[in-house]
Amino acid sequence: MNKKADILHENIIFIILNVVFFSVMLIFIYLQGSSVHLSEEETAKQIALLIDASRPETIIEINLKDLFLESEKNGINKEKVVEINGDKNLVVVRASGNSFYEYSYFNDVHVLNSISGDYLVLEIKEKW
Repeated sequence: MNKKADILHENIIFIILNVVFFSVMLIFIYLQGSSVHLSEEETAKQIALLIDASRPETIIEINLKDLFLESEKNGINKEKVVEINGDKNLVVVRASGNSFYEYSYFNDVHVLNSISGDYLVLEIKEKW
């Protein structure tokens, strides 16, 4: 009887540890999937790709309502959410105080950006 009880206790502990491990993994995946970092990364890459695909004298309007709402919850102004560094050809997106994502573009243009309501307005100009 003692051997059967030992096997039962070992199996119960094994099952409990597996359930705890997989629960922690699922919680981690859920939190990573809904984090602000993914929104920053996606937005920076999309803006950089739009800049690369555009020609001089192009005006692009991008609806960033969801990103602006997230950034306001985290205490970031709309004007500081998207920054475009023309010297280094970088798009920097910041939606929280402790994280940001930057992505480079290759098109040799000058980009002017402004905020109009929930839209980011990009004006693509020739490099000076």
